[in-house]
Order: sequence, then C-alpha cells, then structure tokens
Amino acid sequence: MRKDRKSWKAILLVVSLMVFAGAASAAAQCGPKVDNFFLFVDQSGSMYMTYYQLNASKIFAVKQLISQMDRLIPELGYKGGIDLFAPFEEIQPLSVYKQGLFAPALQRIKDEQKIFGRETPMKTGILELEQKAVLEKVTGPTTVIMLTDGKASQGEDPLASIKQLVAKYPRVAFHVISLAQPTAKDPRAFKGSGINREEEKRGATTNQQIAKLGHGFFVDAADLLNNQAAMQSFVNLVFCAKEKIILRGVQFDFDKSNIKPEYEPILDEAVSQLKKWVWPDYKLVISGHTDSVGKPDYNQKLSERRAMAIRDYFATNGIPATKMKTVGYGQSVPIADNKTEDGRALNRRVELDLLQ
Repeated sequence: MRKDRKSWKAILLVVSLMVFAGAASAAAQCGPKVDNFFLFVDQSGSMYMTYYQLNASKIFAVKQLISQMDRLIPELGYKGGIDLFAPFEEIQPLSVYKQGLFAPALQRIKDEQKIFGRETPMKTGILELEQKAVLEKVTGPTTVIMLTDGKASQGEDPLASIKQLVAKYPRVAFHVISLAQPTAKDPRAFKGSGINREEEKRGATTNQQIAKLGHGFFVDAADLLNNQAAMQSFVNLVFCAKEKIILRGVQFDFDKSNIKPEYEPILDEAVSQLKKWVWPDYKLVISGHTDSVGKPDYNQKLSERRAMAIRDYFATNGIPATKMKTVGYGQSVPIADNKTEDGRALNRRVELDLLQ
C-alpha cells in the first residue's frame, strides 16, 4: 500500500482496441483502492468564519462538499465514517458505505459555534485518530480525507502529528480538501478587519504539507464546490484503483494507423470518460501494442503510429497535447496467447497510464 501511494499516485487506465462482434461501446470500471475511509472534519472556531466563495461559513462549505461527495463515491464494499476534531466527535460510525450514508450525519454538524476564544488544537485533533482508537480498529488500506482550513493554535505543530501517524500506520493515506482561502477578496480586509490573508496562506501551506507527508492528494475546496466533474475526478483518484476504459469494436486497417470515421463515436465516449478521471496535474502516457503477426521491427513502428493516432485524436478533442506522451512496445508485451485469434485480438491494444 505504501508503494502504491508513494511511488505511483496514479490511475491505471487500459484502453484496449479490439475487434468484437456486436455493438461498439466504451465502459469505465472502478476497483476499490481502500478498505476503509474516514472524513475528518475540522470544527474549530475558524471553520465558522466566512467562506467568501459561498458567502457562508466554512463549515457550511464542508457540508456542501460532503453532500456532493456522498452522491459520487462508488459503492465497492469498503467502510466509511465521519469524525470531527477540535473537539473530537464521532458522528457517523464506520459502516459499509452506500451512497447517501452521510446525509443524516451531516445534520449533526453544528451550523453555529463560538468563533473567538476557542483553541485550534490541530495537532491534538489529528492525534486523536490514534487516541480514540479510530485507526487501531481498522485493517487494510485506509484513507483519511481531512476537511480543514489548516489553522492551528500558537505552538501547535500538526505536521509532527502526521509524521507520527504515517510512521505508525503506513497503510493510511491522508488527503486534504483545503478550506483556506489565501486569495479570497474581502473588502473588509482593507479596513483592518475581515479575512487575515497571512493566516489563510499559512493554513493553505500547512494543508499542502499534510497531504505530502501523508502520501495523499491536496485540493482546494473552491475547485470542487458545485463542480461535479472536478469532484468526480477527486473521488476517482482517492477511491479507485486499476480503473479501465474498454473500447469494443475499434479496428485499424492492415498497415494503417488512421482512425476510421465509424469508430469516432466510440473514441468520443472515451474522451468523455477520460475528462471525468483527469486532474490538473496528470500526465497521460499512451503505449501502443500489437500481436505477433509480422516482423518485430514492423510491429514496433506500427504500435508507435497507432499510439500517436490516439494521442492526436484525444488532443483534437480536448485532452491537452502537452500532457500526453506516446511509446510503442510492438509485440513485446502480450497480455494473452498469440496462438489464438482471440488472444491476438486482446494483444492489439493501446494502454493509457494516467499518472499523478
């Protein structure tokens, strides 16, 4: 699990270009990346300050985000729960996840709390994941998604807490949805009141470091709010492993690498699927493969041309060319038996590695 998060931080997408009888189609599949996940929500005083994108409190934004997420997380048999910190409170016990599971729990998050005069014990709050036996009682790969503005009381070092937990629980990844707003425009700030941009900047930096130390992803809440495509991408990155898009019915003519017009609707569907899975910092590596019919040198060049044909089509239809790289493997990496017609069909493919 540690190697999977630290070294890869990637989604494997395999696009197989094969010949099959029947209607052509494209389908996306998601396999479970984790066994358990927790939404870990900061309810300290600063989270009840204004979140200027919504003109509402940060905690209101958190509720909106969780509600969005709760409609998109795939039901793959893992368990999910919600805990609050500062102070610690379990509002959704770990349960087998079904979409809509968190709706009742969201009602238990207070809409109003005292803002000033309360400590923001972020370090202590993080360590309560251990002290309250939250992490002790789970086995297998586990994800913690923190929703916080990253602010901490003076003398607190939340990064030390993350380092401690990561060292003790290498199966756990920490992702952060950041409610810090270092670039928010608040006219009151120019009059000596309202948002403190320096505190917000420190909070954003803290959140980025938490995600980095926790082998997870960092995302600004503003990029997810009311943006289903962005939220879907985040959900896929966190929850899905070995995702596949399988294209059926696509065929290259002999000694050709051009894409025939009748197959364009299938590739258009693939582009649509890819746009749901991508994230701004991805890189798409397109690798071409052939069966064993023909000379190796010829198949090598053919695999390269076909990979470039897919790249060019994707680029024309909205996948940034600067984010894509092509490579050909010829017949050297079969995934099926080249002695059979079906096996050779499986080996004539293009694979996409979408790397974070």
